[in-house]
Amino acid sequence: MGPIGHSVAALTAIGLSPALAVALLVRPGLRRGLGERFGRIAVPAADASSGPAWVPAADASSGPVWVHASSVGEAKAARRLVAALETGGHGVRVSTSTVAGREAARRGCPAAQTSLLPFDHPWCVEAALTRVAPRLSVLIETELWPSWILACARRDVPVVVVSGRLSDRSFPRYRKLRRLLGPVFGKLEAVGARTDQDAERFVALGVPETRVEVTGDLKLDPPEGQPSLAIDLIRALADTPVFVGGSTHAGEEAALLDAMAEAEKAGHATVLALAPRDVGRANEVFSLCRDRGRRVFLRSALEGRHLVPGEVLVLDGLGELAALYATASVAFVGGTLVPVGGHNLVEPVHAGCPVLFGPRVENVRKIAEILETSGAGRRCKSPGALTLEVVEAFEDLEASRVRGEFGRDVLEAHRGSADQTYSLIERVLERRPRAAS
Repeated sequence: MGPIGHSVAALTAIGLSPALAVALLVRPGLRRGLGERFGRIAVPAADASSGPAWVPAADASSGPVWVHASSVGEAKAARRLVAALETGGHGVRVSTSTVAGREAARRGCPAAQTSLLPFDHPWCVEAALTRVAPRLSVLIETELWPSWILACARRDVPVVVVSGRLSDRSFPRYRKLRRLLGPVFGKLEAVGARTDQDAERFVALGVPETRVEVTGDLKLDPPEGQPSLAIDLIRALADTPVFVGGSTHAGEEAALLDAMAEAEKAGHATVLALAPRDVGRANEVFSLCRDRGRRVFLRSALEGRHLVPGEVLVLDGLGELAALYATASVAFVGGTLVPVGGHNLVEPVHAGCPVLFGPRVENVRKIAEILETSGAGRRCKSPGALTLEVVEAFEDLEASRVRGEFGRDVLEAHRGSADQTYSLIERVLERRPRAAS
């Protein structure tokens, strides 16, 4: 980066410092991993017994493939790809934008190095790239960070976008800034898009058409094995119909409580398990349930209880939602009744559970279409429609089970994105030979 670039970076840092200070005061959680966000990434020392060290890697041509996934859902989706890279003999670093995502990456990719992605400021990015010296950068879905992409290009580190998507909301914004961002998109070495429409949008924003292909959605690939539920949760939910609300946002929990109440009026008692998207909201959700007159328990305070119909369980930790879906008669996935765009709709279906979702599925439109067509998923245009679907599901639990099983079979037909994505990455790597050992 030349003198002009450093001057611009300095002015940007000065301008953003007050906003960052306020953010750290208002949201203390941002302080976790702050060193990593500033680019102080720990890398293995030459002597593995000495543990992580703040030292630069020697040579980018022998460095790791750096895979970046935004949060929990993307980190889970990346597991098969990371495993394929490791099997192919590549060192892998996985970064995320959230602490929760980093924890998911550590659980799902135990052999990989993990960290938070640095702030997208030239100094932070340069510090991280100097320490890690990756051989290739892989960005999953919409993690299109300009400073990161440009810094990689300066270092001759190819950047590949995989499972790439541009939503109805983000695409017009990028298009308005095409003159500014076109050169950034033009630096991408390759794009593996989710759909034909996503591929066309990347080309429209400046990625050469010869560098874009459709490799599918990593989230559609089934996990290697269904995660197992902890023994105490198995006991707590034994012989009890379970209704799961996963990745919920404010307002959605209230709709689910309403649906639960209507199901009870129709003679169908159930336990409701709520997993807020932000586990920091667990106490807020707990209070909402209690104010509705429900007996409610936090997962961390379950203490061997056996839950009975009419009670509510609130997950206040990470890593159990996927396994919980396997116990459910029906599930709702959040971010769909509120203007978020939807979260991982296929996770419950992979577990054999039918799924309900609201109308806001901009981020998961293709998946929603697949699930609706198969009958494994149903779109609810309003909280009232959600209530009707929940009551119907409990009217015939066997039919719900069949829908879930059929949906799982349908997803098998869409398996293969991880393999296609790995093939794309290998082709890029073949053009950048590894340094001789």
